[in-house]
Amino acid sequence: MDRETLALAVGELRVFPLPGMVLLPGANLPLHVFEPRYLALVADALAADGLICVPQIVDGHEGDQLANPVLYPYAAVGRIVSPRLLPDGHYTIVIEPIGRVRLLAERDSTAAYRVFSAELLPEGEAPEALAEIGRRLFAIVAPMLARMGPRGGQVVRGFGSLPSAQVPAALAPILMRASLSRQEYLAVDDPLRRAQLVEEALLTALAEGQSSDAAEA
Repeated sequence: MDRETLALAVGELRVFPLPGMVLLPGANLPLHVFEPRYLALVADALAADGLICVPQIVDGHEGDQLANPVLYPYAAVGRIVSPRLLPDGHYTIVIEPIGRVRLLAERDSTAAYRVFSAELLPEGEAPEALAEIGRRLFAIVAPMLARMGPRGGQVVRGFGSLPSAQVPAALAPILMRASLSRQEYLAVDDPLRRAQLVEEALLTALAEGQSSDAAEA
């Protein structure tokens, strides 16, 4: 889908808010869908353009999930890939991010799920320096993950198979856990700055871990 078509499509965007979950640029999101209104959402998306948005629920409103929780404005829009309808009527899907959006307003809709108007945000060019950050990140996290046993080794192999320039985005869902940090990440147009935010998050986590170890010693 070209950006002009995508910009028009997000004017009426299906949203799938989940506590603790968010779709981020460059990182696919696998989901098991079982709630009736979101089964309807997936079915409607697959019958149309395949687009779906998984925005963040504002902190403190996660308990409103069965109603209409308040949402943070910055999000990613993705396309459903690898859909599988299970014998029990549930779906397993993977959402592949294809752009960033800012949610503008909720639209009146007869659908069981929520629909928002959104604007497609610009995307900067990925510079060569992105790969260098990716190599630095991988060099730090690979030994840490390897020490976690077979599962960690599997994750290392997954990251190791990626081009270095894609490593920062792949690590973002793991390293950027705070809601406001994720909003800052989603709001940034420059891929290099987003990679720098991931690197800063990793270095902060390492420093906090070392401080904790020192305090326990």
